[in-house]
Amino acid sequence: MNEITRRTALYGIGTTAAAAALAGCVEDGDLDPGTGNGGDENGGDGNDDDLGGDVTAVETEVHQVGRALSGPAWRHDDRVGTGLLITEPGDASWIYDEADEETVAFLEATDFEESVIAYVESVGPTTCDSLIEFAELGVSDATLVGNAAVASTADDADGDVACGEAVTYSGAMVRVTAASLPERLRLTVTNGWGDSDEISGADGVRDPASLDGFVRPSGEPATVPAALTCPDDEFERHPSIADDVNWGSGGSVGDDEGLELRLVNPAYDGDDADEALRLERGDEFRVEMTNVAAHDIGVGNHGKYTIELYTEEGWTEVRGGDDASRFAYTDELVSTRPGETVEWSFTMTEDGLIEGGPHEDHLRVCPDLEPGRYRFTFWGADDLAVAFDYVG
Repeated sequence: MNEITRRTALYGIGTTAAAAALAGCVEDGDLDPGTGNGGDENGGDGNDDDLGGDVTAVETEVHQVGRALSGPAWRHDDRVGTGLLITEPGDASWIYDEADEETVAFLEATDFEESVIAYVESVGPTTCDSLIEFAELGVSDATLVGNAAVASTADDADGDVACGEAVTYSGAMVRVTAASLPERLRLTVTNGWGDSDEISGADGVRDPASLDGFVRPSGEPATVPAALTCPDDEFERHPSIADDVNWGSGGSVGDDEGLELRLVNPAYDGDDADEALRLERGDEFRVEMTNVAAHDIGVGNHGKYTIELYTEEGWTEVRGGDDASRFAYTDELVSTRPGETVEWSFTMTEDGLIEGGPHEDHLRVCPDLEPGRYRFTFWGADDLAVAFDYVG
């Protein structure tokens, strides 16, 4: 165990995957990985000439994943799809964790000195919308450009195929081999309803605007109490770790962004942040941290947070105990996968801010909770914070 320290040793997550035999290659009769109309054994069109303008042709090979590996974390009414460009194995550690053996084999068979992989997810209205076709792929200004569209398994089937009406998310990978490998992604994706939009590797898998909850109330707090004083002489206050915080948005070590923090009031379903963030005694609330990026983000253990009240002496932790040497936290790296949400639940009482948290056996709130503005700061990441007003 280590005493509370700033995070000095959290680094990006590498990836390990079990070796697997080569599988998932395009077979005769499969969708053409490049155009959907047949191609050479590498899935390309056999033509290395320029596609026109500054776009250079590439060799391609497609692997249909079938389902969406993100879960899906994104919502079909927010976007037509999502994707990322995998230029080295470490870009896709979460995909290794979620993929089946054939997909892992396809990734393992990729020589990233010669090729990259574009992974695309989209969605359609029927259970047959489980394929994604790629077309007109090429490299322009170090960017992989082209089109991807949802396709139905019924299109190439012999005889009648029953397609149920159900929103269906699908995913596919295309291995791209070129003399000059792309470093970025810009594809036009069309979903099963015929809606199209452009995606890039920077899109992430969640739209921050679609997340539940709010970040902090508007304006200054209505009440600012005096400095907190505990009548128990044995009480030692938990230190406040962060000075400057990132309100609602930030990253972790090696990431400037990708994590979103929100406070959710389950008793309120409106869109007024000030009303949602106004809590009374006994109210339940939760704090949610979501990885909206398209890659894993490493954070410290989930107990690394503070709960503070804004007083005349600044932000002050409301929790403490009889032995400050016990305020210790393991120094570890916890992977947060794309679309994953970490949740902390509380009740706005003295005991309700302690139960289920770190060191609950020897932490307590002192003095009793006072009206004012409170903040939750997760210092296991890049000092992410949300705030709310407690009215007693």
